[in-house]
Amino acid sequence: MIVFTICSRNFLSYALTLFSSLQENHGSVKFYVALCDRPHEPEINGFGFEVITLDQLGIPNLDEMREKYNITELNTSIKPFVFSYLFEQHPGDVISYFDPDIFIFSRMDELENAFASGANCVLTPHILEPAEFAEMEDRQFLRYGIYNLGFCAFRDTPEVRRVVSWWGRRLEKYCVIDLDAGLFVDQKWADLFPALISDTVILRHPGYNIAYWNLSQRRIGKVADQWTVNAQSLRFFHFSGNKIEDETVFSRHSNQFRLSNTRYLSELVTIYRENISRNGHHYYSRIPYSFDWNGQSGRNEHTPESEMSGRLNSDSDGLPFLPFLRSRSKEEFDTARANIANVIENRVRRESDLVPKETDAFLLSGFCVCCGEPATFQVSSMYSSRFQDDGRYIPNWREHLNCKKCTIVNRVRGALHLFRQEFPVDQSSRVYITERVTQNYDWLSKRYPLLQGSEYFPGDFKSGELNNGIQHEDVQALSFADCSFDFILSFDVLEHVPDPVRAFHEFYRILKPGGSLLFTVPFSFRSQDHLIRAVLSDDGSIEHLEEPEYHGNPVDMDAGSLCFRYFGWEVLSDLRDAGFTDCALLSYWSEEFCYLGDPQFVVVATRPRSQEQETETCTG
Repeated sequence: MIVFTICSRNFLSYALTLFSSLQENHGSVKFYVALCDRPHEPEINGFGFEVITLDQLGIPNLDEMREKYNITELNTSIKPFVFSYLFEQHPGDVISYFDPDIFIFSRMDELENAFASGANCVLTPHILEPAEFAEMEDRQFLRYGIYNLGFCAFRDTPEVRRVVSWWGRRLEKYCVIDLDAGLFVDQKWADLFPALISDTVILRHPGYNIAYWNLSQRRIGKVADQWTVNAQSLRFFHFSGNKIEDETVFSRHSNQFRLSNTRYLSELVTIYRENISRNGHHYYSRIPYSFDWNGQSGRNEHTPESEMSGRLNSDSDGLPFLPFLRSRSKEEFDTARANIANVIENRVRRESDLVPKETDAFLLSGFCVCCGEPATFQVSSMYSSRFQDDGRYIPNWREHLNCKKCTIVNRVRGALHLFRQEFPVDQSSRVYITERVTQNYDWLSKRYPLLQGSEYFPGDFKSGELNNGIQHEDVQALSFADCSFDFILSFDVLEHVPDPVRAFHEFYRILKPGGSLLFTVPFSFRSQDHLIRAVLSDDGSIEHLEEPEYHGNPVDMDAGSLCFRYFGWEVLSDLRDAGFTDCALLSYWSEEFCYLGDPQFVVVATRPRSQEQETETCTG
């Protein structure tokens, strides 16, 4: 499935939510966001999809359109140009458009079947029955259009290309809200599509394009965990006019349908709002629009002025959002990465361009989320073993990019960013980290009063004992009571553990039901299996299967710590065998936050919460 949406930067949380709901129901999706805004260059290569900028579309009269159209008119006016652009990228394929405020609830079999049966164009009508007594009664659709252009799909054929080109030419001048002249942005023009495109299918399944304009004809229900509409599966809901910040409003366009007077609507809206918030709405919604909101007037008619304050600093309410790719298997990861091959090429190119010639050390500027402010980051040739064709070294980005102020390195800054973003951690949380004499522990201890840290000391120490005031713990046999912690963090420790599977079982034991584990390790994303470098025998001797490799050890910098393995994708199976659920690798990249070295990873897993476990007697 090839899908695109159109939005401005302040609507990116909606696009991310649409994307994740498509992935949830259709698996691998080739997804694009056409950005109707000026791009923020460090940002656009960080998503798990390709961003198309206005300059790529080749719109002849774009400058005039930007001056004349308001934000709604401009966003809708570029739609045919994006179709034409994607036809060139994917000749002969089917391209689907969805508004960013749409959420997919189940697989769209009818849409796929329509194109499998030879459709060249698929549209959804606003209503399926006469609506003379409804709030949105039938005369309205003679003004706004028969079909809702929040969704449309085309197959690339010569006929379709010709019609889409005509559509684009008309929208250069006539993508306006002028009901008296019979025009309503791009939508009214679609009334002509069935006459202009052969094999146009009008998809009349009631589960498509549910919104305020047709709720009077469609009864929402629920059977087990499956949402229904008129006793058929709900495919996608169009949350047009929804106000995320106002929990009492379903749509600003409807006075009849409210969350208080519809049985299931409130639950649907809650699901949607939770997803929008999870995908960075608080951060993205405050990014100013690059063009006028209301054409030449410059008035903002769509968003309260209080939301136009620009990006927030990294405080408890305004943590910058970090997009990431969640993968539950190597196959899922490989497919998702193949879908963003162009993005990956851009990342590699940007990283190469950042390395200067004839120097072993340099500085980069970015934003440190740990400090909550712009920062300078250090890079050097230390730990590097690869070189570019022109002789410049390729930095080991993972172990560098340490902030000059807080000194925290790339891999830990990114992991802490995702920890705070993805988990409900606060000052009442009990957090365990498998280190104690590091800047990472110091940073966490200032924010989480119940933080517990430990180190592993060679010798005859037992877990729980103190060595110069520092608690010793062997993660293969922890001293903590069952259900002691809400979260466990571990940053490049488990590769030094002879039996990390035992550690996973121990982590599971000391986590509370519903608690989460987040850790980093050296990870070979091209390998399903672990690379075992050394094995600890029963008699205590070490068998080296690879050249011995030692990493820095904060409690013994001279001797270092032996690396027993590089982890592969089977780590997820190891975690599931230990009882964890929601096991996944989160991969990310950001030039803005200086998380370079594509891709960076953290591993996450959760101890499941069940009725039986809720009633366990947990001590500690």
